[in-house]
Amino acid sequence: MKSKLTPRYIIIAIVLVWAIYAIWPTIKYQLLSDDEIQTMREEGTLQNLERKAIKQGLDLKGGIYIVLEVDLPTLINNLAINKDNRFESVLTNVRNKLETDSQLDFYQVFQQEITNSGLRINRYFDVDYGSDMDAVMSSLRDEGRDAIDRVLEILQNRVDQFGVSEPTIQKQGNRRIIVELAGIQDSDRARDLLQSTALLEFVLVKSPDLTNDMLLRIDKVIKGSDELIELTESISDKKPKEEATVSDDETISVSELFRDQSLQADTDSTDNSVVVDKNLVEDRPFSSLLRALGNDIGVPEKNVYIIKKILEMDEVKAKLDAANGQFLLSNDIEDFANNNGGHEKMYRMYYLEGESELTGGVVETARATLGGTGSSSSGQSIVLLDMNSEGSRVWSRVTGGNIGRRVAIVLDKKVHMAPVIRSKISDGGTMIEGFDDMDEAKDIAIVLRAGALPAPVEIIEERIVGPSLGADSVAKGTRSVLIGLLLVLIFMVTYYKWSGLIADFALIWNLVLVLAILAVLGATLTLPGIAALILTVGMSIDANVIIFERIREEGRKGKTPRAAIEAGYNRALTTIIDANVTTLIAALVLYQFGTGPIRGFATVLFWGIVISMFTAIFVTRTIFNTLTERRGMQSLSI
Repeated sequence: MKSKLTPRYIIIAIVLVWAIYAIWPTIKYQLLSDDEIQTMREEGTLQNLERKAIKQGLDLKGGIYIVLEVDLPTLINNLAINKDNRFESVLTNVRNKLETDSQLDFYQVFQQEITNSGLRINRYFDVDYGSDMDAVMSSLRDEGRDAIDRVLEILQNRVDQFGVSEPTIQKQGNRRIIVELAGIQDSDRARDLLQSTALLEFVLVKSPDLTNDMLLRIDKVIKGSDELIELTESISDKKPKEEATVSDDETISVSELFRDQSLQADTDSTDNSVVVDKNLVEDRPFSSLLRALGNDIGVPEKNVYIIKKILEMDEVKAKLDAANGQFLLSNDIEDFANNNGGHEKMYRMYYLEGESELTGGVVETARATLGGTGSSSSGQSIVLLDMNSEGSRVWSRVTGGNIGRRVAIVLDKKVHMAPVIRSKISDGGTMIEGFDDMDEAKDIAIVLRAGALPAPVEIIEERIVGPSLGADSVAKGTRSVLIGLLLVLIFMVTYYKWSGLIADFALIWNLVLVLAILAVLGATLTLPGIAALILTVGMSIDANVIIFERIREEGRKGKTPRAAIEAGYNRALTTIIDANVTTLIAALVLYQFGTGPIRGFATVLFWGIVISMFTAIFVTRTIFNTLTERRGMQSLSI
């Protein structure tokens, strides 16, 4: 008999050693004091321990709770092909009504506004959307649902790569998404990751001659605008009699430059001034707000707001549209020396083609790394892109046909870099630089790999779940498990005597193995997961109760302990498998269709049932066989 039991001993020993190894990081982490945790975090060793330990959900550990709202007006505006001022006015009215009452249905409000404005909705959308109001609205609803589903998938991919285990990401109504991220320390980084639309574009930069020509046109528009006041008197009083040949900066308020007082009201109340070149402000008011940075245009930090307001003017937008151009600012602000011997913070501004040559949809892989030694980006955080076959083909054509021109790499309407095309790039490889640190580069790589959001999302609610709530939940959950476990242990020993003690041993081992599985899988333990643990306790004992009752029946027939045990396990096996398989199927269904805490419950339940079958059928039987063989047992305490 001993030779037959040896393989069982080896299997049990291997599983036991593995379980202790898997669960040890969790035990070690739980025993750490707050000071030790802080010290390890500063040393950079805490992250490795946390990765191996059992992760706790938002309800246990705390974290961030965010409600996102998908910007459906922007989505509809992007879908429209023939937009005009009346259509955009309708969307503005819809947006205002939704801000007033968030419970309104976007599509009903949009349809009502279209009807009230007397617009023919089919003229603004492709013929595939339909020819009447009902058909178009039905198509738009389908587009909206599809956009929400894509946002959900993209956010899930981003969060998974961010390193959050089993986040809760689910729809609420037809515009909102709830996101729960457990254990997040850097909430600002998480918000940026969720909100970034990640619209990557490759856009050619227009020549300096075309740029200067457009600046002249905007200057003429501004000079003829009723919004600009005559600055002749106020400026001439401060100017010297001779015209200066270099930039002569003057700081004035926005209200001095524009009659429209709303411009001043919209600026920061502590600083609503702008910096202008006194030598240009009379004849070239827009250009006076800019600075020359070699072949680029500089925008002083103080002037960013007013520059954006000017570019949003209808007359200016009309000029840009006619020339198929657009002005975009750089992603980073830089320090430049000014004429006074000091330094001034400025953004670079680029005049680009109106249409992009390529978008981020062709990106196949994106990874963050440091620039190689000897390159212009040596030691800097960069993102390397590889394109698919279609993107490589287009990129090869664009770079081959525009050697000597600059191409701007634009992410979310901000220019990260604008290198000169030196040669044809046929392999689809591209580099993006201009990041503050490696974290920003990694996050950009994540969103590029996951894809761009089909519509912008805004955070309308955010709550930080504090550690006190998590500690309280953990304490109560742990107490409930211990009380339930203790009652079951006492019942089994009282009712089944020494055999009950064997079942208790198997039960405790069952819980240890479940926790080890959770640690190895990187699963997240939540309050529903603790509930599944308690349920597992009952299911595990249930299998032993069935076996013990069968052994009792066989003992009453006069069989020896060894024969009773053999017959009891054989008779109970089919019943145990039938009962547990149905529960396993239920757990798999919950895992497949559930989200967040529901999946956590299903995970714990599934593995709890699988392991309970192992401990009840394999482990306890090995113990019984060992006892009856070694002691020559004549009677069984059961």
